[in-house]
Parts: sequence; structure tokens; C-alpha cells
Amino acid sequence: MSMALLSLDGKRVSCRGIVFDKDGTLMDSLKIWPRLIRTRAGILEKKLNLTTEITRLTERVMGLEENDRIALRSVIVIGTREQTAAAVNALLYLHLGLPWDSGLAAILAAFDEADLEVDLASQAIPMFGTLEMLSALHKAGVKIAVATNDSLLRTRSLLEAAKMSPFISACACRDEVREGKPAPALFRLACERLELEPQECLAVGDSLLDIEMGRAGRAALTVGVLTGASIFGELDGRADVILKSVSEIRPA
Repeated sequence: MSMALLSLDGKRVSCRGIVFDKDGTLMDSLKIWPRLIRTRAGILEKKLNLTTEITRLTERVMGLEENDRIALRSVIVIGTREQTAAAVNALLYLHLGLPWDSGLAAILAAFDEADLEVDLASQAIPMFGTLEMLSALHKAGVKIAVATNDSLLRTRSLLEAAKMSPFISACACRDEVREGKPAPALFRLACERLELEPQECLAVGDSLLDIEMGRAGRAALTVGVLTGASIFGELDGRADVILKSVSEIRPA
């Protein structure tokens, strides 16, 4: 398999594969998370008889700010589903004395219920230009994988709903490895499933966790995008290349 030549912000880069982050990189998660958080909090309010004040606090701890924006360094953006549930559980433990084990189980059940209410199709919103970008890379012979702190089942379902599945050859997810991002395990697993060496692949993501994962995994190049968790100043000097979005990645 020959190298593909790509254009990244005017730079020409050769690679055989690209490992993309999902949320904030391929998926426009910032658009759906406010609704998802409110739905989760509403279900918990009913199930646990929460006051309006506590319900608002559960929304805040998950990352929803008063102006209906998502805090970029919040747990829903950077953490896993289990870490988000644990953050809510700590809040309810402190304010209500909710037992840790039964509280966590109730919160995760509410998250599952919220996923049914806010169906996957409405959560699967591709970033602008992403489908065209993936199609062009696929035609150019670039192997594509996704490495995410989300679960394998949910990731596959979201990629299918977003019509990305035909272009993506492999997924590496948090429930398949011992350590999530920024450890290199997800990146290395994705490369292994693409049957490529890490040095033949780019690591692309919206957060420092993605960049650190790529560096630790010995990616050929780390690429930061400004559509999710990080601003330019946070990625500058850490990522090898910084792009406005993945739509700027194209065959040369």
C-alpha cells in the first residue's frame, strides 16, 4: 500500500492512515449535548424527586452553563460516560446523602433512558464538510479509524446513523482498553486494526487528550482541530498542525 499525499493548511503530508477522535472532531457534539444533559437531568429529577436547584446543579456539573453553552473543559467534553455519571453521583451524595452504589446505578440507568429519548439519529450530527472529507480520503486510499473514549456499541451506532460507516475501517473504544486518552492504547489499537504502524498514521482530535495520545502512540503527525474542546492557544505548541476543522484535510 503506497503513501497518500495530503494537504493540511498548505502543508503536504504523507500517510497511510488517519485516526480521528469522534466527539468535537467528526461529530458536532456541542450542538446535541445541551439537550442530552437537560434530558438526563430531567429524568433524574423525576426518579429521585430532586428539587429544581439540585436539578440545575446536575446540569452544571455535567457541563451545561447558564447561557445554554457547553463548558469546553467539562466532564461531558473530556471525560467518559462513567466519569460524567460519577461527577453527578458525587454531587447527589454530598447534597442528598445518596448511597454511592445505588446512586451510580440510578444515574447510569437515567443516562441510558436519555439515549432512548434523545435518539441516536438526532445525536449523530457530522461536522460541516466531514462526510465529503471522509469520502475523498477513502477514494485516495487512506485507511480511516476512530479512537474515542465512548463505548464501542454507541460509537458504531453513531457512525452508522451519521452515514460515516462506509468510510471507516476500524474503531478503538474506551471499553476495549485499560487506559483511555491521553494514554496511547486507543491510538495503537486503532492502528493495529488498520494493519498499519503508528508512524504511518496521523492522530486528529479537538482536545489536548487526543494530541497527547497521538504523541505517546508515536503518530506520524498530530493534528488539532478547533471545533470542540480546545482553543488555538491550548493546542499551539502541542499539536504539529492546527486546523479550523477536519474539512481542511484533503488529498493533495
